[in-house]
Amino acid sequence: MGKLQPETAGVGLLTSIGLLLMVGAAGKSAQIPLYVWLPDAMEGPTPVSALIHAATMVTAGVYMVARSHVIFERAPSALMVVAIIGTLTALFAATIGIAQTDIKKVLAYSTVSQLGYMFMACGVGAFSAGIFHLMTHAFFKGLLFLAAGSVIHGVGGEQDMRKMGGLRQYMPWTFATMGIATLAIAGIPPLAGFWSKDEILWRAFEREPAYWLVGVITAFITSFYMFRLMYLTFGGEYRGATLQAAHGHDAHGHDDHGHGHGEPHESPRVMLAPLVVLAVLSVIGGLVGYGNRFEHFLDPVFQQKVVEVAQGSPPEALKSIEYLLMGVSISVAALGWILAYLLYSRRPELPARIAASLGGVYQAVVHKYYIDELYAALFVKPLIEGSSAILWKGIDQGIIDAAVNNSADAARHVSDNVRHMQSGNLRSYAGWVAAGSAVVIAYMIWMGVR
Repeated sequence: MGKLQPETAGVGLLTSIGLLLMVGAAGKSAQIPLYVWLPDAMEGPTPVSALIHAATMVTAGVYMVARSHVIFERAPSALMVVAIIGTLTALFAATIGIAQTDIKKVLAYSTVSQLGYMFMACGVGAFSAGIFHLMTHAFFKGLLFLAAGSVIHGVGGEQDMRKMGGLRQYMPWTFATMGIATLAIAGIPPLAGFWSKDEILWRAFEREPAYWLVGVITAFITSFYMFRLMYLTFGGEYRGATLQAAHGHDAHGHDDHGHGHGEPHESPRVMLAPLVVLAVLSVIGGLVGYGNRFEHFLDPVFQQKVVEVAQGSPPEALKSIEYLLMGVSISVAALGWILAYLLYSRRPELPARIAASLGGVYQAVVHKYYIDELYAALFVKPLIEGSSAILWKGIDQGIIDAAVNNSADAARHVSDNVRHMQSGNLRSYAGWVAAGSAVVIAYMIWMGVR
């Protein structure tokens, strides 16, 4: 027998495998169109949100795509799908975050957007950049969630930013650490988010400038809604006390949900210590990527070398372009900060006017483009109605319960008939014994004469 020859997978097979892997990754890491579960999962405690939704669970899809780079590199169509989905998710989720008023919902859609950045990096072949952003994102997003928990604790369980404001004077440590995380996610140098986001945008520009353009727009929106969160939460005057009577708060300082509303206060040290640690990491964590050290560190994993020269361009020209793009990235982050300052600090009455002027567009953003309602109409309601009519009434009640109930009824009828045979009459019993004896004797005689 000859030696078995190894089989080579075709491009179509690898593309199919890559696309199916991406479907799983989209569900795991909340990418379009499978992202709606993540904001709803923010109902849990903020430490759980910080651990699962910033550092571990939701990033597993990105990790899987990066570790499956051998498949995706040989399936360019699947890789392009990864890039497109990631780019669209980053922009789409960022636009929703602009109008959210729940402090945790803002961070939830920010997480979806940042995951889109990671997929965009993987889609353009910059797997190391995607993993780098995964690491830095764990620092500043974990800090943001824990700081949000500190804020919620300090104001008695309130999560609506419209009922906050002025918390800087009450919660200085929370304000300082959350401010550091905001600067990091906005991409302000030299904090951690700047290094990883800039690396992604540069690699996206090398592969396809359209991805870079969407990424830059997303960076601007990210900076805007994060500084909007900061100004609504910590700027101005505290608005919670003035709104208590209008929202069901009684004279003892409790609202309809049972949360106590006294004066805002700083969280205890046991809650602040993790914030300080993550703030330090959010400041210095990105320095591991300086000089492509993080990418070189992952070279053995991805079996590739850092490209210093592309398409025959001299290194000086590439460096000039990279520095120019870096300047653009920093500029859009600064512009987002300035716009948030103008709208929510200098002229806080303007956002309401702008929202009123936008009308339906603003309402669509507030209601998250009605995607939840669309999914409820297309999937949730038919599933519930179908399961009620078919699985519950048809199968459960009509077949399973009916089989059990009918078996019981049949057993009851049989036992009732047998019961009537037990009359208690001795002559009847003697007659049955005589008849049975006669049958037995007849049978024995018949067997004997055969």
